[in-house]
Amino acid sequence: MKGFAFVLLCVLVAVQGRHTGLEKSGSNAALGENPWFVHLRIAVSTSGLLNTCAGSLIGNRWLLTTASCVADSRFIWARYGAVDVIRPSLVTENSLTSIHPEYDPITGANNLALININRDVQSTENISPISLSGSISESGSFCAFGADGDKPAEQLICYEASISQDEDGLNVSGDFEVSEFDLGAPVVSEGVQVGLLTGADGSFTGISSYIAWIEKETGLVFNPEAVPAEAVHFV
Repeated sequence: MKGFAFVLLCVLVAVQGRHTGLEKSGSNAALGENPWFVHLRIAVSTSGLLNTCAGSLIGNRWLLTTASCVADSRFIWARYGAVDVIRPSLVTENSLTSIHPEYDPITGANNLALININRDVQSTENISPISLSGSISESGSFCAFGADGDKPAEQLICYEASISQDEDGLNVSGDFEVSEFDLGAPVVSEGVQVGLLTGADGSFTGISSYIAWIEKETGLVFNPEAVPAEAVHFV
């Protein structure tokens, strides 16, 4: 009986190692550590309710997130430098979005969108854009606010992540959980964004095949293989 209990305990540990919960392995993000991370609050056109998701600052006037997050938006409030949602460094109100033209809300394919910020966002210690790259490294990080029961949590927590890419897409694994409130949260490797969370089931999408579309929509120019300091040119 003791042997059976030990085996069962090992199985439980192995299963929990994939998704052990926000309190297990992550660490609270410090202000300025992830200055590109953006918390989004969405006023939904059809219901009048508020949704929550995430995004990344990729230029001084552009945010990258998921189409499913903003497809039915009326207004979008973006909080920058917000490791704690209640105390952001900056808030902007935006309404202009660009949904990927091949986004399929049924299958979730091409679930990307861009938000045109209503002002220039100046870089500070706590707020600055991130570069985009299709070059995948084996390790990186993933940050999320997560959920507090059935509500979005308020503290940004970051985790180490293993990253790989195959014919099925971007694979991101680690000791974390994802929620519907984290859609659009960036996956970062070696200082550049290589993907984002696009499904509440834990599915991620790589950036590489979308960089041309992002450049066309934003006027930004990215070098998919460049080191972080050379990866983006603002125009």
